[in-house]
Amino acid sequence: MDTKKLRQKLLDLAIHGKLVPQDPNDEPASELLSRIHAEKLAMVARGELKPKDVKNDTVIYFGSDGLPYEKRADGKGEAKCIADEVPFELPEGWYWARFGSYLVNRDSERIPMSVATRKKLEKTYDYYGASGVIDKVDDYLFDKPLLLIGEDGANLVARSTPIAFIARGKYWVNNHAHVLDSNTETQLRYVESYINSINLEPYLTGTAQPKLNQDRMNTILLAVPPLAEQRRIVDALDKYLALVDGIERDRADLDGLFAQLKSKVLDLAVRGELTERDPGDEPSSELLSRIHEEKLAMVGRGELKPKDVKNDTVIFTGSDGLRYEKPADGKGEAKCIEGEIPFEIPEGWSWARLGQLIATCGGKTPSKANEAFWEGGGVPWITSKDMKATELFGSQIELTESGAAETNMVPAGSVLMVVRSGILRRLLPVAINRVETTINQDLKAMTPYDLRLSDWLITCFNALDKRIRDIYHKDGTTVDSIEFDAMLTMLLPVPPLAEQRCIVETIKTAFALTNL
Repeated sequence: MDTKKLRQKLLDLAIHGKLVPQDPNDEPASELLSRIHAEKLAMVARGELKPKDVKNDTVIYFGSDGLPYEKRADGKGEAKCIADEVPFELPEGWYWARFGSYLVNRDSERIPMSVATRKKLEKTYDYYGASGVIDKVDDYLFDKPLLLIGEDGANLVARSTPIAFIARGKYWVNNHAHVLDSNTETQLRYVESYINSINLEPYLTGTAQPKLNQDRMNTILLAVPPLAEQRRIVDALDKYLALVDGIERDRADLDGLFAQLKSKVLDLAVRGELTERDPGDEPSSELLSRIHEEKLAMVGRGELKPKDVKNDTVIFTGSDGLRYEKPADGKGEAKCIEGEIPFEIPEGWSWARLGQLIATCGGKTPSKANEAFWEGGGVPWITSKDMKATELFGSQIELTESGAAETNMVPAGSVLMVVRSGILRRLLPVAINRVETTINQDLKAMTPYDLRLSDWLITCFNALDKRIRDIYHKDGTTVDSIEFDAMLTMLLPVPPLAEQRCIVETIKTAFALTNL
């Protein structure tokens, strides 16, 4: 269930008059609007409002032709048809009104405070900005429920937090939130729902820094129900949105449990505690030996350079029960590496350096100015934006054959890893490319000398995600990145091939059952 869409649907039903039934005995909204205008005129007379705060008030009504018209509330000027502005049909008893005619604006009472000033103050009262409480201060400007609407900022477009919200108690408001007042809190809460429901982009100015200024805000058309229906709408929204909040809390709790379960499953997997072992399985030491022999053969055929093999090692347990490492070519002394071993592994498993299991390559972005590299595509070009699944069969952007010739081709079955991206603060994206591909410079490709290792490598990287990001984080860079060359020296547990397959399938089944 998409709770964000559900929340939006409830708000949409509310402002269209479809959330609660209409009562024909309700006083029509036209009477409410008439009283609001009369009260604003009285406030002008008492000096609580300025004449300019009322002079642009209008009345919207339906003419004999059934079309909506707008005229000045003071009776001056001509009425004009606004049918092109009206976004939807209203139920019986509802009326349209301009935002500026319906509410009292108190923006002139706002006072901004600098961060430096606020640091010196006692933290007692809430200090509101465009998206809610951003600090506390030692005094207050307002002491009643008021509607605040964000005046500027990217949230006016992104809508990651509510744009309109009710402030209560004693509080201070800076100049980044409009302050609106009304006779009843019900009216404020209804408008809160209305503003949070509609698209505000037609009323915004600016692009780099969107802004909803007072003049533009005052032109927003409000669908105004009878006051009694507004109460029913607000009460219904309270009930229904509380249920949505509960669903979101439960989902967050469930997601947390799933994340813990996923982490536990992966941890058991790399420790050899997830599945039963078969004593008849060929030990992984045989697999590692074959990989080394194949690499020597590739050197003989000119497919690898001697330097790609010279650092291969064998890790074994000595007679003292400690782990030792020696060169695979038998030259040099064995050295104890017990301090590097992160955890114990079962009989038949082996430790190996990542670098001796894989061939690696990087990627590149061919010149964007050369259309011959891009127009027509055909060759996958994987970037961090594509790394949202553990198996990849294509990419959002493709290169032409000539574009692909500018970088490295990565064989199908390789393991791709994001090594440069802000996402590395949270996770380490890895995936297997199931088709031949190219990659950009933010990724590294690892092609196992035995492609049957690919799924196991993915399992290890996912299980050791945080450990890798912590140990191999590259310092001194503006963008989060992995020290990939250093990572090639990391120790990985290697089970027998048959057990690898069993573990991988068990993980897939477990994650499918829990939708992880």
